[in-house]
Amino acid sequence: MNKRAVLLPTLVLIVSAVALAAVFAYYPLTITVLPIEPGVVFVAGSNAGQPDIGTENQIQVFIGDNKTSASVTIHPTYQENYYKDVLRIVNNDDNAMNVYIMLTSASPNLPADSIVKLFFYQGNTKVKELDITTLTVNQPYSVGQIPVGGTWQIDFYVFIPEGTSITEVKYEAKLVYTPSEETPPPNPAIGR
Repeated sequence: MNKRAVLLPTLVLIVSAVALAAVFAYYPLTITVLPIEPGVVFVAGSNAGQPDIGTENQIQVFIGDNKTSASVTIHPTYQENYYKDVLRIVNNDDNAMNVYIMLTSASPNLPADSIVKLFFYQGNTKVKELDITTLTVNQPYSVGQIPVGGTWQIDFYVFIPEGTSITEVKYEAKLVYTPSEETPPPNPAIGR
């Protein structure tokens, strides 16, 4: 067999492969983002702004401008402390929404054997009780389904054992809601 007969087809394949490696096909794709008003919002509970334990302390509830963020500051002391109707969640959407709580950071300052719970109520009916001291960070936990037009009240329970040191304790979480039955991704910024 002639070396040129073998070499010529091999060179054609190499040149073709190199030429194809630099080819790009562009297809049009339109992505439209149409922001809407939030369907589920935070509102202050009936005890927001009311007197708390300690001189001149108040139960502090700050709601973001669009009602899609909330910050709560409470002032518990030793033993058991219960804060009733501090924060509310309202479903103004046309769909019932599945609601999740996802802890995004937990304070390492909580004394051993302490407990911090969230109680979700619809009227006098308890929807869910979550001990946030036992939750895994970045794991969505189902609270339940809030109906169309529904309002949930959030109560807080804090137990701090006597004889321990009290320091500032901070938990950060996300409220996640969806009409879907699927569990939400733990970090939407990086995908599922």
